[in-house]
Amino acid sequence: MSALPGVLKIFVTTGCRGCKRALELAEWVRDVEPRLEVQVMDLSVEPNAGGNLVFAVPTYVYGEQAIFLGNPSPRELRTWLDSLDLEV
Repeated sequence: MSALPGVLKIFVTTGCRGCKRALELAEWVRDVEPRLEVQVMDLSVEPNAGGNLVFAVPTYVYGEQAIFLGNPSPRELRTWLDSLDLEV
């Protein structure tokens, strides 16, 4: 199984109401698409990690594009994963 191009980065921070759900969704993505690298970035630890793309949390970034601001549903994430056209 080869890795997919790009990394899904999920930006969270301490005290964020939706960030617990973001951590759950990160695990869900890892389970349904193990070829995709998923990184959870804690802005409490690395405040500049999101650069100019992240101004609220949770934010989901793939490559250089913010794809979700706030938590998507699993269905929305599945649709996004399917759009990556991950044929091997």
